[in-house]
Formats: sequence, C-alpha cells, structure tokens
Amino acid sequence: MTLIRQLRTWPLWDFFFPPICEHCGAALNSNDVLFCSQCWANAPRVDPRGYPKLKHVDMLSAVYHFSAGNIVQAAVHALKYDGFDLVGQEMARRMVQQIPKRFVSSEVHWEPVPLHWKRRMERSFNQSRCLTEALERELHKETSHSLLKRVRNTPSQTAYTFRERSQNVRDAFKLVIRKEIPKSVLLIDDVVTTGATVNECARALKQAGVEWVGAFAFALAGKP
Repeated sequence: MTLIRQLRTWPLWDFFFPPICEHCGAALNSNDVLFCSQCWANAPRVDPRGYPKLKHVDMLSAVYHFSAGNIVQAAVHALKYDGFDLVGQEMARRMVQQIPKRFVSSEVHWEPVPLHWKRRMERSFNQSRCLTEALERELHKETSHSLLKRVRNTPSQTAYTFRERSQNVRDAFKLVIRKEIPKSVLLIDDVVTTGATVNECARALKQAGVEWVGAFAFALAGKP
C-alpha cells in the first residue's frame, strides 16, 4: 500500500488534507473511496458482445471495461498491487448491482480464482478472494472456498495470446479433495482478459464432476 493510502487510515489525515479523487482530482464525499461518484458514473461498461467464447465456462459476466488509464484499471491496481481492501469493497458493491440472478442461486458454490502460494506470499493476499468475500458480505452469502488450488506458479500472462495463455495455465489448477462436489460453481476474479485462466479452472472443475461453471469478474480487458 502506498504511503498516502496508509496515512488515510489515520483519522486526522482527512482533516488536514481533504481527500480528492485519485482519477480526476475532484473533492470526495464522505462515503467515497479513492474515486468520486462522477468518475464511477463515467466508467466504461462492458459490451456483452465482447465476451470471449470459452469452451468450459457456461456463463461469463463482467461489469466494467478495463483499459490503460481508466478508473477501472486504477481501482484494480489499488486492490491488486497496493492491497487497498476498501476499494475492493467498493468494487464488490458495484458488482452486486450487475450480478446475474443465476449466480446468486443458493445451489451455486462461489470460488475465487486461486493464486499460487508463492504469489500469495509475495502479495500477502489474493485479490480474487478479497472480492469474493466482499461480495458475500454484500449478499449475506456463506461459502467455503476450498475447491481449487493453483499447483503451478505460472508466468505473467500480460503479453500472451489466448492460445499462449491457455498453454501457460494448462494443468495449473487442481481440485482439493472433497467428499461432496457441488453441481454448480461460480468463479470470481478481478479481471478477465482472454478468459484462459477461468476456462482452465472450469476444465478442472468439470473433470471432477461439476456440471455447470460460471465466471464473474469486476472487469473485462481487451476491446470495448
């Protein structure tokens, strides 16, 4: 977390330095977190026609379009790289407003896309788990996240094509042994780009007997 964001946890910080939006510089209201309501209102929404077609994911949904320099990228980076969990809660509140009804069915098990233990130790948290837990608090849903683990610490996927990403994450996920396998699982992640990661997670789940797999993300990267 940056020094400024650490200082913002000190109650007198806002008294001496009134908070401003980190995206546009406007003054923040008392209930705003890092970004003002107008910037959120202007955040680009996902065009469902841009969803990638994934072999093993039965239903994919995202809320915002992620691109360089926009508020969506700034929010994701604040959570993912700075560990600013308050913005994760704000992201979850906005995801709840757009979550498909199929995803909130009581029969659907929610599962954050897992990080490899080495990556998790570097960051000290998994941003997808943070989002999942915030979503659960918003919707008063209880889920045990214990289905998947990441068994290979794969390189960053940033510059890869879908095929390269698929090869990169091939067999990277394994099912944790459970007595009962749910019939329906929802994978939750911060950003979906080509969909290779959630597709590979879904493949591992279906091989274990899961019948339906959905994926829900805060943002979709790529073309708007």
